[in-house]
Amino acid sequence: MMEGDTVKVAIIGAGASGLMLSRILTEMNISYTLFERKKAGRKLLASGNGRCNISNINIDSNSYLNNSFAYNLVKNNQKELFDLFKKLNIYTYSDNEGRLYPISESSQSVYNILTEKINNIEYITINEINKINNKYYLNKIYGPFDYVAITIGSNASINEEYSYNLLDNIGVNYNEFRPSLVGFKLKEKTKEISGVRQKCLIKLLDNNKIIYSEKGEIIFKNDGISGICIMNASAFYNHYPNKKNILLSIDFLNGIKYNSLSSVLKPDLLNYINKYNLDPTNLIFNIIDTYDIKNAQVGYGGISLNEVNNDLSFKKDNNIYFGGEVLDCDGVCGGYNLMLAFCSAIVISRSIYEISNK
Repeated sequence: MMEGDTVKVAIIGAGASGLMLSRILTEMNISYTLFERKKAGRKLLASGNGRCNISNINIDSNSYLNNSFAYNLVKNNQKELFDLFKKLNIYTYSDNEGRLYPISESSQSVYNILTEKINNIEYITINEINKINNKYYLNKIYGPFDYVAITIGSNASINEEYSYNLLDNIGVNYNEFRPSLVGFKLKEKTKEISGVRQKCLIKLLDNNKIIYSEKGEIIFKNDGISGICIMNASAFYNHYPNKKNILLSIDFLNGIKYNSLSSVLKPDLLNYINKYNLDPTNLIFNIIDTYDIKNAQVGYGGISLNEVNNDLSFKKDNNIYFGGEVLDCDGVCGGYNLMLAFCSAIVISRSIYEISNK
């Protein structure tokens, strides 16, 4: 049996998946070096507006937009993830919708736990992986490594140039990242109600057919609309084959009849509806597009799932792994994307441990 500390792993990307993988390998006594281009845990720290919505106790196929690979990956490892939270002393509570938060309601506390034992991190962009005598060298400088885990995420919510040279270098097929969990740009002028928040029922319509609906709070912007239900709708919109005729319908009354809307709708919204003689039960907006990827919570796209095995290893080289958002699968709001990132770390660590201990 090979001793754990003789195995060396390169982890490229210190997002949620890379940080969790680092922490698990620490517990396994497997040596690793974590590489990050700029700032570790950026999206983890922003999760849940800083409260850290790290997972969800509920899961079905819709959680991952009917992506069976993502659904099965999480479903099969969800219990182990929750057990791992307890082992790491990440104590959680769930809200009415099953969203899991640390009791501290602080993403910083989760970040601190995941990073407290990391002592080998290099802040550098990795663009190249070379394999020599079955060992891996990064940028021709760092190595040798026995395994490489690529957890670089996507360029969502990053307001700067982001390179995928590394993916090109190893010859993996990937789809261009597009914005998901993001707001819609609308044709109609909404500057008059910018900043207004209102609970409602939204629907996406394709030639008057309802293709998506959800209740929630929306937020109007100068040129569009956002909110959790809108972001979930945008994820569905991204996966929908024909976006040409899709309209957004908003019902502010949810089937309830009122004698007056003065105490039902926000004053600015009520003035807007009255001014333009609009129907508050079916307010129609034309979707121009989603906002760009720098405004998105996650990216839709990434490494084709045809390129990976069930243990997330690269089919062309089984000692290279992919985890987290860099994979071409994404989920709706509610902790599902972080849960996917964490579960992929579990799968990768398990595979490395089992192979290295044969």
